Amino acid sequence: MARPDKVRFHFKQYDAVPQEFENELVAQLPGLLISQFSVPQPPRNGHHGMTGLRFDFIEDWYSIIAYLDGEKNPTGYYHVSMQSPLYNDDGVWRGIRLVLEADVEPGWEYTILNEEEFIQAVEEGWMRIYAAAKAREALRDMCKLLDEHCLPQEIMDALGV
Repeated sequence: MARPDKVRFHFKQYDAVPQEFENELVAQLPGLLISQFSVPQPPRNGHHGMTGLRFDFIEDWYSIIAYLDGEKNPTGYYHVSMQSPLYNDDGVWRGIRLVLEADVEPGWEYTILNEEEFIQAVEEGWMRIYAAAKAREALRDMCKLLDEHCLPQEIMDALGV
């Protein structure tokens, strides 16, 4: 069976319409989807012509985008999103965005995003307590890695950093 050229995603989001998008499939490994896309708006101080290399850890509670320059070299910019584990529904990978995110800059400085919105989503009952706890745990684990100037090993290997 031939591998598809594209991978489709559908994410439910707090206080927003569901997010649907399609990326070019780079690799589908056990527990990991790697896809890429052209970056319409580069991260702060980024350049046009960048590529986003997206790592979705299917059974984990996060995804990470590594931003690559025009030559496909890592820029040091990353975006981490907390999300539910993914499931495949007739060719579409589905999950729930769990609001918390982090932006990482060259030099491994990072900023946690959407803290107030996360608390509001939990207080309003949109997000179950279990999912909120898993999002916090995943973010805490990711921050420990970032403090050590690294990312999950699969990403470090793929990027050669």
